[in-house]
Amino acid sequence: MTRSVRSSWVLGVAGALALACQAATAATPAPMLGIDHIPLVVRDLERAADQYRSLGFAIKPGRFHFDGIRNSHVKFADGAGIELITAPAATDPVTSKYVQLLSQGEGPASVSFHTASLAAVQQHLDQMHVAYSVDGSFLELSDPALDWLFVFEGNNLSPTDKPEYFNHPNGANATLGVWIAGGDRNRMLAFFKGLGARIERQRVYVPDQLEATVARVANGEVIFLPQSRQIIPGRPIVGVIFRVNDLPTARRRSTPAAFDQAEDLQTPTYRSAFIKPENALGVWLELREIH
Repeated sequence: MTRSVRSSWVLGVAGALALACQAATAATPAPMLGIDHIPLVVRDLERAADQYRSLGFAIKPGRFHFDGIRNSHVKFADGAGIELITAPAATDPVTSKYVQLLSQGEGPASVSFHTASLAAVQQHLDQMHVAYSVDGSFLELSDPALDWLFVFEGNNLSPTDKPEYFNHPNGANATLGVWIAGGDRNRMLAFFKGLGARIERQRVYVPDQLEATVARVANGEVIFLPQSRQIIPGRPIVGVIFRVNDLPTARRRSTPAAFDQAEDLQTPTYRSAFIKPENALGVWLELREIH
């Protein structure tokens, strides 16, 4: 084969591969869900806000709620983050749920996911025969395998958001993932896969290394772990991954004793530091700097 023929053949193969990749990409729908905020129930809101300030987060004050709920926010520019929330008394179904969770201990109550089309989510749930309820743009699931999450259309941004609420001293700027331990794995994966998430097996660090199933959604990953990883029995949400600009800065802006280890985890694509659940009100926090 002459050089010119060989070159033409290589170009032809490369073109065919490019077209095949484009076709595969076009055939794979983009994930319809993105990770949003995580409500985290706490007993003492002021103490909880101070705890997260000591970890290097800016705190946005909450608003008045007629049912007695009080809240504050760790918030990012896309609306995601953590909502610190407490309910002094059970006055309705929502506050009753929070009071019941607090009787077990502080920690995440649920994970919210945003979508551009709530109707499409409803259609998928109907096909799965999953029970749910809709209130305006919010959808709650009653299936025991999925009642740890809820979905809403749009985003969690508010007219009262100010730039200083997104300017976290530790450099955190986005939510990259959540860790889910236990539960009906097949049911959960069917939910995410049907809404366009890519399901993979991969090596994860939580903070020790293991192989886990991961659902890749629009803006991050949902990592599924064994039930033995639960911090409070029956509570599946055990970890949150935040992106930071610079990990050494994140460490300097946080209480040193809060971290699980003195040294960072190093991987080919990122490095991370882990804040222990006892220092983050019942949840692992992974601070991840992307290379």
